[in-house]
Amino acid sequence: MSKRAAVILLVLFAVVLAARLYFAFSIPYFSSDDSYFHLRQIEHIRDAGFPVFEDGLSFSGRTQIFSPVFHYFIAFFALFLPVILAAKLVTNIFAASLVFFVYLISKKLTNNSFVSFAAAFLSGFVPVFFANTVTQLSPVSIVIPLIFLLVYAFMNIKKKPWLCCYLVLLVILTAMHPLILLFVLGLCIYLVFILIEKRKQKREELEISLFSVFFVLWAHFIMYKRLLVFHGPAVIWQNIPPEILSNYFAEASILGVIYNIGIMPFVLGLYVIYLFSFKKKDRQSYLIISFAAAAGLLLWLRLVNLDIGLMFFGIVLVILFAQWFNYFLDYVGRSRVSKFLYLSVALVFAGLIIFSVYPSVEMAERSAQKISPEEISALEWISENTPRDAVIVAVPDEGNLINAVAERRNVVDSRFLLQSDAKQRFADVKRIYTAYLEIEVVSLLDKYGAGYIYFSDNARDLFGRQELGYVDQCFEKVYDKNIQVYQRKGCELKVIK
Repeated sequence: MSKRAAVILLVLFAVVLAARLYFAFSIPYFSSDDSYFHLRQIEHIRDAGFPVFEDGLSFSGRTQIFSPVFHYFIAFFALFLPVILAAKLVTNIFAASLVFFVYLISKKLTNNSFVSFAAAFLSGFVPVFFANTVTQLSPVSIVIPLIFLLVYAFMNIKKKPWLCCYLVLLVILTAMHPLILLFVLGLCIYLVFILIEKRKQKREELEISLFSVFFVLWAHFIMYKRLLVFHGPAVIWQNIPPEILSNYFAEASILGVIYNIGIMPFVLGLYVIYLFSFKKKDRQSYLIISFAAAAGLLLWLRLVNLDIGLMFFGIVLVILFAQWFNYFLDYVGRSRVSKFLYLSVALVFAGLIIFSVYPSVEMAERSAQKISPEEISALEWISENTPRDAVIVAVPDEGNLINAVAERRNVVDSRFLLQSDAKQRFADVKRIYTAYLEIEVVSLLDKYGAGYIYFSDNARDLFGRQELGYVDQCFEKVYDKNIQVYQRKGCELKVIK
């Protein structure tokens, strides 16, 4: 890479990172409930040296199974910086580094630095990736950029330094996040693609692909054997109750996909897939198309979280957009309208700003408001004004907030794995919010030892209730703002024989 290219890439990285940090520090907290699960683990590692596997707060006491690699990594930086500052800085730096890896892959495909710079810039503003990682604490902020570095290493697998890089990254990503399974599925599709096209299988690609598939599957079986035994194939859907499953594994609509990815990379990326599937032949393009096919297949079958699947799919389409842009510039440059080349390029960039950058900014602003200052204030009030052993009833998407901010036990949260009664717990929480008889609610609160009900906009939206229908002598409203907190007072159920 020339010095000029390196400088341009650093400028693009700085622009993307500056935009990310602007939104990240526009709020003093994180904007998703799941972020607080990760934050709590990071804080515990920093303070005690190990994560919380035996969790006394989640579901009022349960065993957690997850990979702590991400949490240890962030906790290291939290030794030198405030934990929220460290988490926001590190995750956004890694997310912005995607521009380097997309540039390298695009340059390998097109041998055109200009279109590779365009693709690199665009990768920093894939709306669904930008919005869901800029103010949220998630392993995917690190995992997705590293997977695309892994893709580039695979493209250079003949070179020993890149082979070593590939193996190290494969081990790290396997230990860090199950999204690596999407990568190995892409490798399988690539091998099939080469077979169908009757191209010669390169020995090193075949060997490293088969090794990757078996290593990742074996490692995940070892790490998550208990989950597989407990849930069977249903572990894919994380034991989420059917009533809210669509909130996590939603069906992708065409308009939703276009808005989350950007219309230009979506349409033009799909055109390149068509072009290389039926007309042109290029081995490296087959590899990228295989990853698009893997993501598309999992999204279609609803086997991957919608947002995470769209992040991966969108970035792959951005790389394929570079292929289209390269052909477009070549075509215009050789045609009779070559004098309008600069105008054409300007129009393309204007389209990218309108249909990718602007939606990224708009979605990031909305994402930052998912958790309001009023919610944080209410949770801090609970932390300061309730007994340490209090159990709080809240909707699943607030359970980790109850644990991390209020530091209290919940009845249910969004992590349902290893919970044999997850469906029943959710049904009981729903009844607590929707019932009209105090005696029924008191009975359910007794069942879980709960003394407080957290009533927020999330509960109103999820259960369609603007107020609780049974608040009378047995309950007192102890916190009354946009968020209400109700405390059970005195009433006891007795069995008369």
